Amino acid sequence: MPNREGLSLELSAQEIADLKEVFDLMDKDKGGTLSVEEVKNLMDMLGMKVKQEDLDQMISEIDHSGDGQIDFQEFLQVMAKPQDLPYKKSDVMRAFRLFADRDAPPGCISPEALERALIQYCNGKMPEEEVMRLVNSLEVNQEGYIDYARKVNLFLNK
Repeated sequence: MPNREGLSLELSAQEIADLKEVFDLMDKDKGGTLSVEEVKNLMDMLGMKVKQEDLDQMISEIDHSGDGQIDFQEFLQVMAKPQDLPYKKSDVMRAFRLFADRDAPPGCISPEALERALIQYCNGKMPEEEVMRLVNSLEVNQEGYIDYARKVNLFLNK
């Protein structure tokens, strides 16, 4: 899929669908775009402390249309780029394995286990109702589990 600069994004249809799910979770007002406030709320929830001017700069670099909002196409362009993150894929996978029930299939976590972990470890950064909304909006497989390995691979393999 070509982006606005004419470069090709290396994402499969499944990866795009997974990213759309994440985008929709972040889009609290369901307006079809992410506001600065929605991005800030997510970063706060993840424990990422960012100054307002740094956040504004980040948004302006992503927001090619200049409307102060991030649309899904702009979001895809950012997510398709290699990410320089302060943690490794193996760390994230290990954390999910710690929270998952012992009887969960490999690479999966039950919605209940994820909800418990988020409530416990978000330390009030995310209201319990929001945790429940987030977990309930995630796609579950035929056995009723969330395939965290697929999502971690999507975000941390690039």
